[in-house]
Amino acid sequence: MVTLIDIGLLNFLFPIFTFLLIYALIFGVLQRSKAVTDSAGTNSWIAFAVSILFAITPGAMRFVAIIAPWFAVMLVVAFSLLLIFFFMGVKLDTIERIARNEASIRWTIIIIGIIIIVIGLTSVFGPIFGTPTGGEGVGGEVQRSVFDPQVLTTVFILLVAGQAVRLIAEPSAKS
Repeated sequence: MVTLIDIGLLNFLFPIFTFLLIYALIFGVLQRSKAVTDSAGTNSWIAFAVSILFAITPGAMRFVAIIAPWFAVMLVVAFSLLLIFFFMGVKLDTIERIARNEASIRWTIIIIGIIIIVIGLTSVFGPIFGTPTGGEGVGGEVQRSVFDPQVLTTVFILLVAGQAVRLIAEPSAKS
């Protein structure tokens, strides 16, 4: 029976889409940054090799499958906010100036990106790294203590609070 929301074909094409996404991202970053070389051919081969490595690694494919929709949602929210500001009459140069000069905007985007990546990593590789070995001795106790949810939550809150204090105390570059 034919349905409108049948995603069976998308599951079949997922490795191709992931390969193309990784290839485009790596190639774009290499071309923009000129980190390795100025040659588009060399950058293309490097991006191709990294994309192949992602495609043959099941954990990497699952990682991309988890974080890509969240980054797409973040992009849609950012465009929606820009459209709201445009509808309110804010000019593009004003938005660009504020985005370049305000560190809090950059740090907000960076922190949200890091949270998405950490969630993706823990959901894919968490069962490997997060499970205590079950062995006796100091190593097992240290691992159980470090990966305790209360300890991880406390560390996360301290990092967020420290970043907030730094951003509040930092003199702003207003023009």
